[in-house]
Amino acid sequence: MDSKASDREKKEWKKIVERILKKERCLVLILGYIDTGKTSFLKYASKKIKENGEKVSIIDCDVGQSTIGPPGCLGLLNDSGESFHYFIGDVYPYDHSKVITGLLELLSLADSPYMLMDTTGLIFGKGRSLKRAKIMSLKPDLIIAFQRSHELEGILRNFPQYEIIREHVENTAFTSRERRREIRRKLWKKYLKNSQIKSFKLSDINLRNTFFFSGTESKKDVIEEILGTKVCWCEKIPEGFFVVADEYREYKNMIILEKGFEEGLVVGFIKDDVCMSIGMVIRIDFERKEIYILTNVEKDFEFVEFGRIKINEDGEEIGRTYNLVY
Repeated sequence: MDSKASDREKKEWKKIVERILKKERCLVLILGYIDTGKTSFLKYASKKIKENGEKVSIIDCDVGQSTIGPPGCLGLLNDSGESFHYFIGDVYPYDHSKVITGLLELLSLADSPYMLMDTTGLIFGKGRSLKRAKIMSLKPDLIIAFQRSHELEGILRNFPQYEIIREHVENTAFTSRERRREIRRKLWKKYLKNSQIKSFKLSDINLRNTFFFSGTESKKDVIEEILGTKVCWCEKIPEGFFVVADEYREYKNMIILEKGFEEGLVVGFIKDDVCMSIGMVIRIDFERKEIYILTNVEKDFEFVEFGRIKINEDGEEIGRTYNLVY
């Protein structure tokens, strides 16, 4: 039993698990703001379902505080013990469509009739639309809403047809943003352990979900004259031009990134749409058309996918790069 759970919660959680087990199959979606006990309940429910002789799989949607796999990934832990990761590439779920696609992919790999799905604490603003999209796409058999007051009602009122359990949470301390970053730093280091810098010819690998190297290389001198700065890379893409220059500029029909944008970017090595391993970009040599990545990937992969989050070799998050992925 999780030590954070009160006696009252233990009794209520036991009733919820009994309710889940009355169903032959059950996809459970767990909602709640940060530090409301979502993960504690998930661990408790998973344990009790197994004690009843049933198989249960867990999907962790919290890309910022993942308990299955590296940060920046959705994770699936099957009853068999096998795990799968889906690369998002950031610790904040900016790309809602990518999150939904990843969840559906992981669901297709689950091996259990009982599915417990943990979510991020993002429930305000764009968090509403993300949670709404999850419910509409996944069609869960049961929604468990952990809330201190009525903070989830703006989302839940859209789904009166669903079976919903509302769990009141007593005021609990929030984990600080600094503490969360430190937890992620240790996880980044863990999943980059024993990594080496490996070089890849850009022509030999498939880059997915990025403007870079997706078009036709163009001459740089004309673009340099237009922008008034040195250009490291220029290619024609359907949107106009993708340009890497010494200085950031804004110009019509051009996506322009500043030289060094790639340094520290997290990448995923993808095969069969799941993430086999992560890496950190050291640099791109635009003249030689080579990319250097710190990684421990060993198996064959189909794609390299850029994220948005940037880290250093100690796992510290140092920023983001925008306008590179779509």
